[in-house]
Amino acid sequence: MNISDTAKRSAFSPAKINLFLHITGRRDDGYHLLQSIFCPITLGDQLTITVQPSPTGQLVIQRSGDLTHIPGEVDLTVRACKAFYTHANLGMAYQVIIQVSKQVPEQAGLGGGSSNAATMLRLLQQHHNYPVTPEQLAAIGLTLGADVPFFLQDNCAFVEGIGERITPIQGISGHLIVYKPPLSCPTPKIFSDPQLTRNSSDVKIAVFDSASRMNSELMACLQAHTQNALQAVVSRNYPEWEHQFGVFSNCVAKFNPQLIRMSGSGSAMFALFASPSQLSNAVAAVADAPELQQGQWFECQLKSG
Repeated sequence: MNISDTAKRSAFSPAKINLFLHITGRRDDGYHLLQSIFCPITLGDQLTITVQPSPTGQLVIQRSGDLTHIPGEVDLTVRACKAFYTHANLGMAYQVIIQVSKQVPEQAGLGGGSSNAATMLRLLQQHHNYPVTPEQLAAIGLTLGADVPFFLQDNCAFVEGIGERITPIQGISGHLIVYKPPLSCPTPKIFSDPQLTRNSSDVKIAVFDSASRMNSELMACLQAHTQNALQAVVSRNYPEWEHQFGVFSNCVAKFNPQLIRMSGSGSAMFALFASPSQLSNAVAAVADAPELQQGQWFECQLKSG
């Protein structure tokens, strides 16, 4: 395709859950070092871009859809678009129209904004016939957010460093309910809490080598040896979240979940099941719980690459 032609492209922008999240240290620049397993899930947004010649000869970005309430300088899709053209050596004479249809709740710890940014980078790469190397694209993504490089690939992954060290893991599967309570947990506040555990011992990826173990064994290992280090901070600072987590856990526990945890910095929580029937029963229980009626719940699966 001639890059001067108008072209529309669309892609699914998945959310993710953290099967665990350990904070192992803090760099001098303030960034936290982490270890986690990120898994993309079938809950996600739809991102559509239209690229055409710019009427001004400069980069023009227009937005429609569900993110227009966010200022453009904060919107990660806008920032990703600007970063791509800054680094791609294509000039700036483009008009990009961005439309986002949101399903992933905001401020939930599900990576919706980071996924949108990564999807924007991937769509622009496709439109312009891949002018940026994968390594450069990941570096661009990291400037936008620690989770963005993960979303540039399609697999569950063991993630280390500040989010830039990504080792894909094959074979993880499961059915899950994601519940977003009617409150938000600002990520900067959670990470800056003085009582946050920042010296969790390193976990070796071999422990999670799901290619050599049954999925159920992997989940049992996660349950026994890992946690979300941010969850204790959220519970302490947000008593209503702790109450909601207790109600949610009680609702789903009778259906034998493999894992019940908060994702990321919250406020979303999830329960992971081995079978669709277990999930179906858990969803019905959550839907019937009066104390959970003000929140949102989603029935989905871990997304294989």
